[in-house]
Amino acid sequence: NKSKLRSKNHNRDNDSVVHAILTKDTSRKEEKDKPDGSLRGSSKHRKRNTFHQILLNKLVGPPEMAHATAILDYQLNWVDKGIEFLTDNKDFCVVGVIGGQGVGKSTIASMFAGARPTGARRSYMFWPQSRDVRESGVNQTCGLYMAVSTERFIFLDSQPMLSHSLLDSIMYGDRGFMSDTLGPDAQVEMQSLQLLTFLLSVCHVIVVVSDWAVDPALPRLLKTAEMLLPSKNNTDFKQSLPHLVFVYNFSSSIDFGKQKEHKDTLKELMKDSKLCDGEPSVFWLPDNKLPVRGATPPPPQYLQYQGHPSFQSCFEKLRNKVFALPRASIASHPLTEKTWFHFAARTWDSFHKCQQLIEYGKLLQS
Repeated sequence: NKSKLRSKNHNRDNDSVVHAILTKDTSRKEEKDKPDGSLRGSSKHRKRNTFHQILLNKLVGPPEMAHATAILDYQLNWVDKGIEFLTDNKDFCVVGVIGGQGVGKSTIASMFAGARPTGARRSYMFWPQSRDVRESGVNQTCGLYMAVSTERFIFLDSQPMLSHSLLDSIMYGDRGFMSDTLGPDAQVEMQSLQLLTFLLSVCHVIVVVSDWAVDPALPRLLKTAEMLLPSKNNTDFKQSLPHLVFVYNFSSSIDFGKQKEHKDTLKELMKDSKLCDGEPSVFWLPDNKLPVRGATPPPPQYLQYQGHPSFQSCFEKLRNKVFALPRASIASHPLTEKTWFHFAARTWDSFHKCQQLIEYGKLLQS
């Protein structure tokens, strides 16, 4: 009886093993019959998910900018935060905006980035000068700020050139620069020259903003920065220079009536520079007087012609001109947005050791 019971248990174990093997083979056969990548956890499924995630990241793109970010802080140290808003796109354009203090650089740069002339100032990419800042006599922008538009235009808003508020802060020891051996006025000019030389090296277009018709300080500073540009091995150096566009902001009807005289004067001031070949590109913008909140606009029959076109019409021509300018090569090899950012960081670091700038600073001190 014991032997019969052992043989019965043995046969039962063999039947269970055979059933397990047959079931396993059947499941494997069903898996083979399924299309590729349908099994959860398979290597093909994981590879497909990774590919879809990479494709999705490229389609979504970088985060949109609500406000500009600093790439040079108030002590002119490089900041790497802005690279997160850039892509590997090669079709981009860099537009720098320079000018004196309180001439409307940040406002014009914000409108280039998409702000409306009648929009709220708090929605601008670059913070405009507030009433408190204007009345205290200090500058709003310190360092260099960057904003990227959806059309892949990179806008750079610089601190004012030859700023008297910067001179005041250096005299009181708030912001030193380069060397203690330089006087405050020489430090202000060297800061402006270093920023301007940097922008000449990394921009496709530079918009020079002034709040009156002829400002001889800016053409003189532009020609000095051109002279101090580091020499390049590129034989076609002329094409690597950015395009200059001059803007006279807050122009009156008298300024609009003397456009030819102003353009001839500017041409004479820039005649020895390679930055302006032929006729300079000059635009006049009237004062953008925003309506008072809560005030009732006048009826159309009381609106009179003020001697010049509207601000929106003038700015539309300026914007179309800047966006249609050809993009000269910045480097000897094609750049993407991210590689341009690294190129700009290396360029700024090299200017700290530029022998020509150091020697020019010694000449200013002497």
